[in-house]
Amino acid sequence: MNRRTFLQGTALATAALGANISAKAQGANNRVILGFMGAGGRGSFLAQEFAKRDDVEIRYIADPDMRRVEASAAGVEKESGARPKALQDFRHMLDDKEVDGVVMATPDHWHSLGAILACQAGKDVYVEKPTSHSIWESRKMIEAARKYKRVMQVGAQNRSAEYCRKAFEYIRSQDFGDVHFVRVLNSKLRPTIGKRPDGTPPEGVDYDMWLGPAPMRAFNENHFHYAWHWFWVYSGGDIINDGVHQMDIARWMIDKAYPKSVTAAGGIHYYDDDQETPDTQVVNWDFDGVTMAFEQSLWSPYMKKSTMEFRDRDELPNWPFNGTRIE
Repeated sequence: MNRRTFLQGTALATAALGANISAKAQGANNRVILGFMGAGGRGSFLAQEFAKRDDVEIRYIADPDMRRVEASAAGVEKESGARPKALQDFRHMLDDKEVDGVVMATPDHWHSLGAILACQAGKDVYVEKPTSHSIWESRKMIEAARKYKRVMQVGAQNRSAEYCRKAFEYIRSQDFGDVHFVRVLNSKLRPTIGKRPDGTPPEGVDYDMWLGPAPMRAFNENHFHYAWHWFWVYSGGDIINDGVHQMDIARWMIDKAYPKSVTAAGGIHYYDDDQETPDTQVVNWDFDGVTMAFEQSLWSPYMKKSTMEFRDRDELPNWPFNGTRIE
């Protein structure tokens, strides 16, 4: 099947989705068999964490870059003693009737299409944040989960953090009072991606598969691993890459569903490189009785992101210089 036929077919399937009730699939002997889409840093981390579980079998790891697939498969084998099958085309894992679920750690532009195809194949889905590339795509993912009676979970792991649960309980208590303003920060120093010319994909890379539903273009390192975050056709910049964590916690804390209005301002004020998404950004959400403000600057060397190790300790960060804080 060529690219055009593949994309046309999946677009028609997406448009035809209905709604039903979600239900969890059961693996043989209660052992869950998983396939992984995406073998980058996050995908490989998730695969090794799942591989530590006795009730999970990782049968497939797929990525358009076979160099990443082999490295990730080796990591799973080290943890579990069994090496998953390496795939460049994830659709082969969907043909395996024994696969219960798909774990998706692809670039954002693949989230919706990959999740819907997995649901159509009878697989449950765990998809990394952000849910998708647009609200419309996210709604189609929900419709697919309901129509095909699948479980679909989005990886916003702060929802499982004990300190977040305690904060939620305290903010909801009589001791705290009513909340009318929330300030969210996502400020830090990110390096420039520079300017890169178009070229030839490295050996072992299916760039056409990597682009997937995105527009066809010549290979470019800045339109590939990680740097894709800063281009509109693949993502929405750091507000979606990192800020989404803080925004999700803040909206959870104020317990509001949808805002009445959203306004945004910003642009590329600091860097002179290939990126399209803002390096400086302010967004305001107007909820009933609450205003939430988001501030982002990606050129602030004095603002620091709390490390994973720090978050597990029972102490506060250096608050004025914490670049990922919620007030």
